[in-house]
Amino acid sequence: MRGLAAVLFCLMLASCAGQQAPPQAPASSSPASDTSTPSIPAPLPPSSAPLTTTPTRAPQPGAMTVRGTVAGGVEAGCLTLNTGTAQYLLLGADPAIAVAGAEIEVTGRAEPGAMTTCQQGTPFRVEETVRINP
Repeated sequence: MRGLAAVLFCLMLASCAGQQAPPQAPASSSPASDTSTPSIPAPLPPSSAPLTTTPTRAPQPGAMTVRGTVAGGVEAGCLTLNTGTAQYLLLGADPAIAVAGAEIEVTGRAEPGAMTTCQQGTPFRVEETVRINP
């Protein structure tokens, strides 16, 4: 029995001998910087020119444009757009333009199945926001 155990032990050692350890980084006198955390860009300074439209890319195919008055939602941080015939929950509208009481026009797409914490209006993913009344 001891002989069998010795043979098995030798086989295990032999199988381990062919494996290589992963390479290790050379030791350094200065601490390494952590590059796994993305850096957050500094906010842009406010512009003195009034904002009337958001910088945007061309609207995607199937996008629609709706116009109405912005109102605060029943939940904090939620904004709705009342068009007179529909109410949309604004998702991603420019906060400098889409403020309560402003008349705006938004281009994007309705996402009726989108999950939100706001409890009113049809969710509308905004691609462009334009102020109608200055």
